[in-house]
Amino acid sequence: MINIFQPTLGQDELDELSKVFESNWIGKGEYVDRFEKLFAINLRVNSENFISTTSCTEGIFLAADVFNFTPEDEIIVPSISFPSVASAVLSKGAKIVLCDVDKSTLNVSSEHIAKVITEKTKAVFVTHYGGIPCDMDPIIKLCYKNNIKVIEDSACSVQSFYKGKACGTIGDMGIWSFDAMKTICTGDGGMIYLKSLDNVNIAKELLYLGLPVKTKSGMDSSTRESNWWEFEINRPGRRSIMNNIAGAIGCVQMEKLPEFIKRRKQIFNKYYSAFKDIDWIDLPEEPSFNYESSYYFFWIQTKYRDQLAKHLLKHDIYTTFRYWPLHKIKLFNKKNIVCNDSEYAGNYTLNIPLHQSLNDEDVDKVINTIKSFKEKK
Repeated sequence: MINIFQPTLGQDELDELSKVFESNWIGKGEYVDRFEKLFAINLRVNSENFISTTSCTEGIFLAADVFNFTPEDEIIVPSISFPSVASAVLSKGAKIVLCDVDKSTLNVSSEHIAKVITEKTKAVFVTHYGGIPCDMDPIIKLCYKNNIKVIEDSACSVQSFYKGKACGTIGDMGIWSFDAMKTICTGDGGMIYLKSLDNVNIAKELLYLGLPVKTKSGMDSSTRESNWWEFEINRPGRRSIMNNIAGAIGCVQMEKLPEFIKRRKQIFNKYYSAFKDIDWIDLPEEPSFNYESSYYFFWIQTKYRDQLAKHLLKHDIYTTFRYWPLHKIKLFNKKNIVCNDSEYAGNYTLNIPLHQSLNDEDVDKVINTIKSFKEKK
């Protein structure tokens, strides 16, 4: 089976893990700190603004805590978003306000957001679909004018840049994913960026039991103080910190990231050239602004989407559609709001295999199998 997503892991990661085991400390430690620094350097941003965690979803739920979503607040969420975003809003009793997206790029724009802003709007989530950035300048201008927080879901945008700025570091908060399907894989894991250093400290406390971050307390005998097991708690907190096992894998993966992105770009461009002149397939429109993509998704749109997916599956090629529109989920859409372009995307979009472990034979098989569908449709 040719997988749509697949991690690239091997002996290098195993060798680094053996060092973690030899250290007798697999909890949070030096590897996690190094991974955070490497990730920040890669995005050309100060590492003090970054915090690792257990998953992107944990980071999304953290946003609701850091920015204190309340039942009086409205939070704008594009219909084409990961379900964790809407769940995080619901968890605080805040109101989900769904908005549409562009039916080709599946990205939200300032025009989509402007249509649903009210005096109660506290924050907007922005998803950079498949690693291609949203047009952020108009979004930032609109939201800051209305005192609205901008939270970037950059789960798929580990190496995406908008006009030279890393996606996830343009708004007030950004979150990345390192789960088993992502370009960088640590098994599970996530990274958080917060523009405000005060919010960084709040987030660190929320992610680690509410223990104060500005003191050495917290069950740490290295302080050499009497009764080091005594501690204070600043706020209710969870235990959602990354460990050295994930951190060690992440450090090795960061070294390989440039080659991962290079290979994904090669495959993306090969697909684009192969499908651009096929009359029954539509490809996403190219953004007009300067950007760099992480090439996480490649998607096509066709009225034969469902039949094509089954045709590919019969030839051991797995495809899917990400993400199922939130306006079609009853839990998130109590008022039966219709998002027409998201509906279009949900009916006609198909994500095809794109990951750095695909070899040329795999890519050719995907292309030729899609082209062969013309005779059957």
